[in-house]
Formats: sequence, C-alpha cells, structure tokens
Amino acid sequence: MKALEAMEKEIRGKTIELHSLNKDRTSLFVVDMIVGFVHSGIMSSPRVASIVNNITELNEKLRGYKKVFFLDAHEEDAQEFRSYPKHCVIGTEEAELIPELRTEYSEGLGTVYINKNSTNGFLSDEFQKWLKKNESEIDNYIITGCVTDICVMQFALSLKAYFNENNKNKRVIVPINSVETYDGGSHDGGLMNQFALYNMHINGIEVVENIK
Repeated sequence: MKALEAMEKEIRGKTIELHSLNKDRTSLFVVDMIVGFVHSGIMSSPRVASIVNNITELNEKLRGYKKVFFLDAHEEDAQEFRSYPKHCVIGTEEAELIPELRTEYSEGLGTVYINKNSTNGFLSDEFQKWLKKNESEIDNYIITGCVTDICVMQFALSLKAYFNENNKNKRVIVPINSVETYDGGSHDGGLMNQFALYNMHINGIEVVENIK
C-alpha cells in the first residue's frame, strides 16, 4: 500500500496550460474512443464513458490543431481475437467514432482518421506515414483515450522510445483526466490505470492532471 501511495503521489498534481504549447507544433491523439469501447459491445466500459466529456472539451479547445483519431477496426478473423473477445469489426457500429466526437471540432485539413488492427496504433502503416510527414513540425504530442494500460500506454511508450532512439527532443503528454481503462475479472481498472500512468511517467512521458 505504501508503494501504491508513493506512486500516486509521484504522478499527481501537475497541470499544463494550453497557451504554453505552440499551436503549430502541437498535435492531439484520440485513441479508440469508438462505440465498441464506450457505449455498447462486449468491450465497452462505464469507466471509459466517464472521460467522454473531458475529451470532447479538450478536442474543442484544440480546434485548428493537428489531430489523429485512432479507430480500432478488425477483420472477422483478426489475430487479436485470440487474446481478446471479438470486437470492433470493420463495418459495424462498434468500429465507429462515438457521436460526441463526430463534430466540427473533429474535422479539418489537419485531422486524420487511422484504422488500426492491433492494440498499438504506432505500428499502423498510416500512422508511420503521418509521423514521417509531421515529426519535423510537431514537438508536443498529447495522447488521450482508452485503454490506459493497453492501447494508450503501448502507443505512448512506442512514440517516446522512437524519439529517444533518434535523439529527438519531443514532449509526449498524457492528461490523467482524459484516459481510462476498464474493470473486468481480475483486471481492476483503478489499479491498472495507476500502474500504466506510473509506467509512462518513469519512461519520460509527461503525465499531468489535465490541460487547462
């Protein structure tokens, strides 16, 4: 318990003022805020639904910024279904962006939608193309969405490791109020969320309470 309390104390209390980030050099990433993880389906979660308002508000604040929306989208015979229940099949409602984010704030020349067939959006060919095109112009990478200990953490750690490998000074930022995971069986959402946030923190990712 003392170790958990120490971890919690270490990751809490920091905030970032949006005006401190150069708009032209900042991008927003929204990971898997789709119907199948939020509103309906075997993988949907009330915990994830609880962050919808925070993400939609941040999405509105970042109007005109470059944005990437990752959408989990699988074929019927996806290899991932060997590890997870069948979910978010291409062409179904589960694979669609939630209605709350289908607004004018999620549109524009700087916004892209990337389907991914694994838990890690970093590995997507479309993201690799986006990164090669934009990494020289973007310094601040704000990551939101679900689930903290799988899709969010894998993408954030891969992105940060890539920048470290190439000796590039880039900020990878995760606001706590805009990421969440699920409860299920032995997977305790609160505990797994904390472990994931701490793991990202000790690997050089800026874990903050929110972005004001």
